[in-house]
Amino acid sequence: MVWPGGIVPYVLDAGITKTVSQAILTNAMWIYKRDTCIRFVPRTTEKDYIRIFPGQGCYSHVGKTGDGQPLSLGEGCGYMGTVIHELAHALGFFHEQNRSDRDDWLTIFWENIKEGMAPQFMKLKPDQNQLLTPFDYDSIMLYGSYTFSKDRRNLKTMVGKNNMFLKDVITKYRMSPSDIIRIKKLYNCEN
Repeated sequence: MVWPGGIVPYVLDAGITKTVSQAILTNAMWIYKRDTCIRFVPRTTEKDYIRIFPGQGCYSHVGKTGDGQPLSLGEGCGYMGTVIHELAHALGFFHEQNRSDRDDWLTIFWENIKEGMAPQFMKLKPDQNQLLTPFDYDSIMLYGSYTFSKDRRNLKTMVGKNNMFLKDVITKYRMSPSDIIRIKKLYNCEN
C-alpha cells in the first residue's frame, strides 16, 4: 500500500543516532525529496507513520502497513545506501533479487546462503511485485554478491548472469535512475 500523496510521517526513537548519524538520516530523506515527489515529514497527529528505531538489524515492512510501523536501523545499518534501501521498503518496494523475473538476470547459489536467510532470495509471484521498470543491477534494492553468505570472503550468494559481481548496498550512495522512475510511477509523480 502506498502513502497517500507521497507524504510519509516519521518518528525518530531516542537512541537512533547511536546507530546512524542525523546527517545520514536527513540526507537520505532529502534525496527522496530531490529526486521524487516523496516527502518524509516529522509526525504530528497522523495515525499512520514509520517509527525509525535502533533495533536488531536493518529492516522495514514493505509499503504502508498502518499505525506506527517499525523501520529498524540497528548496529551496522548507519550507511547512506542502507538507509535509502530501508526507506524504499517502507515506500512499497521489495528486493530486486525477489522479482518474479529475476532468474533471467541472476544466478542464486542457495548452498552458500546462511541458515535462515533463504527467504531473502525467494522469488515473488508475478502478482506480488512491482515490475515498473526492467531489472536493474544498480538498484538500491539489490543485495551484493556476498550478502548473507556463510563465508563472506569466499562464497557468493548470487551473481548477475555472465558472472557479474553485484555491489553491496552499503557501497551505494543513491538510488539508481530506474529506482527513481519506479517511485515516480508507483506514486504518480512522473512530471
